[in-house]
Amino acid sequence: MILFPLVAAFAVWCMGRRDSSRDPRLTTLAVTLLAALPVLLILPKIPLLPAESAVSGNAGDSRWRWLLAGVWLAGCLVGWFRLVASAVGLARWRRASKLADRIAGNVEIRVLPGLPGPVAAGIWRKMIFVPVDWCAWDEETRQAVLLHELAHHRRRDPLVRWLAAFACTFHWFNPLAHWLRKRLTLQCEQACDFKVVDTGFRAETYAEILCRFASPRASQVAALAMAEQSSLERRVRHLMNSHPSRGGTVFAVLAGFVLWGALLLALLGPKPGSGEPPDKPEIELRLRADPFPADSE
Repeated sequence: MILFPLVAAFAVWCMGRRDSSRDPRLTTLAVTLLAALPVLLILPKIPLLPAESAVSGNAGDSRWRWLLAGVWLAGCLVGWFRLVASAVGLARWRRASKLADRIAGNVEIRVLPGLPGPVAAGIWRKMIFVPVDWCAWDEETRQAVLLHELAHHRRRDPLVRWLAAFACTFHWFNPLAHWLRKRLTLQCEQACDFKVVDTGFRAETYAEILCRFASPRASQVAALAMAEQSSLERRVRHLMNSHPSRGGTVFAVLAGFVLWGALLLALLGPKPGSGEPPDKPEIELRLRADPFPADSE
């Protein structure tokens, strides 16, 4: 539970050392394994680690373990409550919104009053929520926004983001898990930016749209969801550069490293041993024994 986020974060950092947007597949694999790690931990163990030494009078250690387990479970419950609350909030958005159009077969465009910017949401029922005044945007801006949000659905980013949030409910105490989630969110946005450019949009034009909507002085939308100011600088910088290379060989090596790390850390267990403390009479006999019997003669 503690070591694997370190292994995963190290692999993701190595993959994006020169370019943080490079190949988000590795980050997706890492957060997926983080979410599945509690299940992997209950699998049968391979007895390769040193056997645990049994120490008498470990009631205090047992109490501390139960206390830590309770704190961890309380943190998990808070995370699960937030996931449920987000699902309820999405249902409220759907009820409060109005269907405006349906594109790409089954993706609904829904107008939601009070929404600051477009949001791609929904795992099974794919939706794009847009503000009320989105029809007043120019055609080029609307096209760029829809292409970006459609790219999120084609990449299944809502599901990936949910998996990252679910993984953080188990690893809420580990800052590396939250770092992986933040890195994955940025990589998803950057990947969708490049998808827009791949359709024929000039990178300069699209970067200008991002900057205009992310500006606090923007008159149309105060803060577009697809152009959050916290990640805008990185996204524009990567957008103006050439597309990042996939690095298939590096990805394969690091993905294998992450997979083997997850399996080994989850399956390794202590070697079987006696594990039982000696009987109380035997302990008393050892304590009463003379350590230097020759001196008493």
